[in-house]
Amino acid sequence: VQNLDVFKPSGTMNVLKAVSMPTPKRLRDLIREIRSARTAADERAVVNKECATIRDQFRDLDNTYRCRNVAKLLYIHMLGYPAHFGQLECMKLIASSRFTD
Repeated sequence: VQNLDVFKPSGTMNVLKAVSMPTPKRLRDLIREIRSARTAADERAVVNKECATIRDQFRDLDNTYRCRNVAKLLYIHMLGYPAHFGQLECMKLIASSRFTD
């Protein structure tokens, strides 16, 4: 959480708290977490939690971790879980003019 100083037109100053999204976990960390799950229910919980995090990050307009999230979705899809919500993000990644996306 960061404090941001914002000036109002009336000349007073407000302090806003900006909440930044945490850095998403890497594919390697997701694989380790899934493989360390003791039961199928634990594995599903890990996958569902990560899918929810990825969905939230896809809503962000400036998604600097789009490539990382698409790679995680590909792995999740290979495990047999639904990952259809990432299809549009794959198309955005393909159509991007920046190689670093």
